[in-house]
Amino acid sequence: MRISFLTVLKAFVLVIAIAALGIGGYAAYSRLPAIIGDLTSSGDRGPVVPGQEVIVSIPKGASLSQVGAILQENSVISSRFVFKLVALIRGEQRKIKAGDYALKTGSDAGDVLDQLISGKTLMFSFTVPEGYNVFQVADLFQQSEIMSKEEFVALAQDRNFLKELGIEGQSLEGYLFPDTYFLRPSEKSDGKLIIRRMTQRFFKIYDKHVRSTAEEYGWSVSQVLALASLIEKEARAHEHPLVSAVFHNRLRQNMKLQCDPTVIYGIKPMGSKITRDDLNRKHPYNTYQNAGLPPGPIANPGKESLIAAVKPADVDFLYFVAKNDGSHQFSSSLKEHNHWVNLYQRTPRTGIQ
Repeated sequence: MRISFLTVLKAFVLVIAIAALGIGGYAAYSRLPAIIGDLTSSGDRGPVVPGQEVIVSIPKGASLSQVGAILQENSVISSRFVFKLVALIRGEQRKIKAGDYALKTGSDAGDVLDQLISGKTLMFSFTVPEGYNVFQVADLFQQSEIMSKEEFVALAQDRNFLKELGIEGQSLEGYLFPDTYFLRPSEKSDGKLIIRRMTQRFFKIYDKHVRSTAEEYGWSVSQVLALASLIEKEARAHEHPLVSAVFHNRLRQNMKLQCDPTVIYGIKPMGSKITRDDLNRKHPYNTYQNAGLPPGPIANPGKESLIAAVKPADVDFLYFVAKNDGSHQFSSSLKEHNHWVNLYQRTPRTGIQ
């Protein structure tokens, strides 16, 4: 009898509400049978502790009835009937947006509807800083509990996966565009999905700002990435065109690039102190030992570095040395360069820095 009484009471409230709407309530009235049909279930899930946060996923294309059922099943609302009634009276039943929401148990139906209409879904943010290499990104994936470092590194070198992404190189290095990515909680554990978005973001930037100029140079994507990664590791954004000019000028004159970060790539963590033994170590990426660009990128460059790689400043600089404020002093001759080295580092070298 209790359920029957509640059913009659709720139906009575609905009729009164629709009557109050007048002629404009016809659309809601036409839905009355379906709504009353929902009332045959008591929806009794036992006592609910209000105020507890729950993650609720509203599927794309879900009907108002389905949304109400999902909310009631997760104890966000006590009655899907009331939720549907509020949505229909307000004429907002078609404004609900799909997504993952952080909601509270025992909430007011109107407040929950407001949240679902706002579209302020719960998102997981994942940030990759400019200049991180593939091993550092692997650490980020592990720290964020997306996948283990070992799994990421293996995936980064998986030829089939690279081909699937449209990457001709032997690694994801350089293609993991540095940015902040927003993901639904249900997507957080999908490492491949995140990697796809990162590489898609790279190609979007590359195609828009770099590709046409790179093709004029006759450079491949890998070559542009290799140079852009050196630029990224050597200087701040406002100096990128100048650093790019130094490397372009050296390449034209068949001078070794002598870029310090290449010396320890894949051997020591980036940022480690470089020794004389490191400079003399023979490996493919060491631009003190090998002429030309390294065989591939040593990091994941940002937009400014990518653009600078194909649009160097119009200067004749061949050298630069770090100053005490983090910026660089550029020079056109070795004599001038050594002067600045003596001033800023007190230990002259024949290389770029």
